[in-house]
Amino acid sequence: MNLKVILADDHPIVLFGVRMALVQDPGIEICGEAADSTELIELLDRLNPDVLISDFYMPGGAHGDGLTLVTFVKRRYPQVKLIILTMMTNPSILESIIRAGTEGILLKSAVQDDVLDAIRQVASGHKYVAEAVKKLLEEFRLEHLNSRGDASHKELSKKESEVLRLFVSGHTVSEIATLLNRSVKTISHQKISAQQKLGIANDKQLYEYAVRSGLM
Repeated sequence: MNLKVILADDHPIVLFGVRMALVQDPGIEICGEAADSTELIELLDRLNPDVLISDFYMPGGAHGDGLTLVTFVKRRYPQVKLIILTMMTNPSILESIIRAGTEGILLKSAVQDDVLDAIRQVASGHKYVAEAVKKLLEEFRLEHLNSRGDASHKELSKKESEVLRLFVSGHTVSEIATLLNRSVKTISHQKISAQQKLGIANDKQLYEYAVRSGLM
């Protein structure tokens, strides 16, 4: 019996590349394609696929994107094996995707090389983390292995710490606003305020601080 696969990405060129890789395997049937979360959920409700290969950031749909969509899909369709495609190379976000319960994760830069192996692995009940993702995570962990913790996050307010923890876990400012029932403006202000207190200039430094301090 063929494996039924749904593809979801808002970039047609990515869908084309994945499609070209999958047609090499006669045991795989692409049963649907979606460009946003609205189309994706309609397909999942109707087609009951074995595997979903989805972009991580895919804005514009009624069900959100990022970790919000991943969590929704895993809760509503636990039987579907979820493989995430992403251009993100930030180790904190990659780890958040893995922790969210996905069965596989691939970088778009190597998707044509990895996607067939990923489908076979997750369909067999295994997890699949692409070698490029493993390398990024290993380098990041080694870089910070001997870093000392920083207790300065105690100077932050409870709300500021909460916002930073969610942000470094992969949530967008808009998603955090929804989760915490605050306005986007308030969340943005709390994030900026926290960074100013910590002397952090950009998101890269924020992720590095989160690892050192145990914030994540």
